Amino acid sequence: MPTQNELWFAARQTKILYMPHKLLETFGETVVNYTLLSALENDQFRVRTGVVKAVRPKIITPHYWASQALENFGEDAKKYFEDILSRKEGAAIIQYGLIFSKESHAEETASGNLLDTAESLAKQGQDDLQEVRGILVGADEFWEVSLIFFLRALVEQSAPVNAREMAGHGLFNMQNGVPFAIRQEISQDFQKATTREAADALGDKLREYGLFEEYEDQFFNLYSTFC
Repeated sequence: MPTQNELWFAARQTKILYMPHKLLETFGETVVNYTLLSALENDQFRVRTGVVKAVRPKIITPHYWASQALENFGEDAKKYFEDILSRKEGAAIIQYGLIFSKESHAEETASGNLLDTAESLAKQGQDDLQEVRGILVGADEFWEVSLIFFLRALVEQSAPVNAREMAGHGLFNMQNGVPFAIRQEISQDFQKATTREAADALGDKLREYGLFEEYEDQFFNLYSTFC
């Protein structure tokens, strides 16, 4: 098990050769493409390519975020990301609740000059301003940490615009200590819970959000209709 210092060192050693100009969508999904190169032995290097899907940003509780934020990432990446959330700069990620699930991953081994290849790919990325793509170089063993490092940078780049657009829709307004967006979502879920299965899912969500006790009476009034 790597130490926290090893994970943070791997993150700091990550080189982002190209950051996309296009930001994460505020009210829709964003497909983020990545190419990650890492050095091997004898002038060989590994090229990993894939897609990370950023779902529509939503305001969620820190309780939910801590347990559900990352899907399909390894333990090293999760450990590094959980440490981010414990620091001051992690507050924005908690607030916007961007959830990433890694998919469509592939890798191959190549030979030659790693940095020359990376810089060539970065130049190609500049030709497509509509695509959200990152070109980066990181340690082979901790490549997922490097990917998280890039995604974090992309979040920070997008956050000011996301915040302004979400605030313009009143989603950050608080109601009894809980953002309006969460109250609105829960209210809609109660209206849609017309089956036992939907009610069970709603109960799970309330527990995940850490709000079950607050909605307990309303939930069991609903649940009783299916018993």
